[in-house]
Amino acid sequence: MDIFMQAAISEALEGLSEGGVPIGAILVEKGGIIGRGRNRRMQDQDQLMHAEMDCLRHARLTGGYHNTTLYSTLMPCYLCAGAMVQFGIKKVVVGEAKSAPAAMHFLLSHGIEVVDLDLPECQDMMHRYISENRDLWEQFLGELNPDLLSPESSISLRHNLRPGDVGYITYLHGILYAPQQGWDHTFDSYVAIPLAEFAKRIGLRERIWILERAGHIVGSVAIVEFSQEEAQLRWLLLHPDLRGRGLGHRLVEEAMAFAREAGYSSIFLWTVDSLPAAASLYKSAGFLEKEKVTHELWGSLVTEVKYELALK
Repeated sequence: MDIFMQAAISEALEGLSEGGVPIGAILVEKGGIIGRGRNRRMQDQDQLMHAEMDCLRHARLTGGYHNTTLYSTLMPCYLCAGAMVQFGIKKVVVGEAKSAPAAMHFLLSHGIEVVDLDLPECQDMMHRYISENRDLWEQFLGELNPDLLSPESSISLRHNLRPGDVGYITYLHGILYAPQQGWDHTFDSYVAIPLAEFAKRIGLRERIWILERAGHIVGSVAIVEFSQEEAQLRWLLLHPDLRGRGLGHRLVEEAMAFAREAGYSSIFLWTVDSLPAAASLYKSAGFLEKEKVTHELWGSLVTEVKYELALK
């Protein structure tokens, strides 16, 4: 494991031993640790004392923050993300992003590189804490974003396209995937062109599912007719704030059920090998890996992986 993330985990465990929320953060400059922090909200009775804020407060800087990288065991919230934007931090490495609603989209949209290590150690640490402290955790989430616990945050699924949907789905793909993967602007056209063609026709054996929260698109998937017998699953997307809740599985299951009803014999899809969470989702739904192709794509060397699922 990365030594800096290991140091952040150590901070999180130290905070847990003090009766706090197990979230730790480390600030790194030129290969050395210049700041350490842990969530001290419970210990200090200070709602602003998140791990990242504690870390920044204790940072020993001779200049600005522009050449620093922040490591955190959990994806930063909007409070901490705002501080990173304000101070000019350009990169954040997180242990996991599944346990809590977070500000990944906000960070990416402000030019901050986000690396999600998706570490089981960090996920297990948070899962144990949440399962043992459910009331405290829900209180903590409510303080981060009260709307997330309100009726207005209810999630809905629709099948019809509305004006702006094609552009917004393309935007979400671009802002959530391209910066993290190192892809350039041509990835947008890869999403937008076939999606626009699909929107113009949408045949009887085709469908799109759009997931919304409080009126905003947060996920999508579609079944596209490739041939009489084959359907293609495309444009699967779920906002990072909503991952870990089974919504990705629901989208895939909806698509599979429709494909069966439409009379297809099989479904295939293409993804990339640098998205292990997506691969795990597809495999859990019964898809089998069939092919790998490595080539220059979207300004980078990309390995595409084809998965197939027999329906009959």
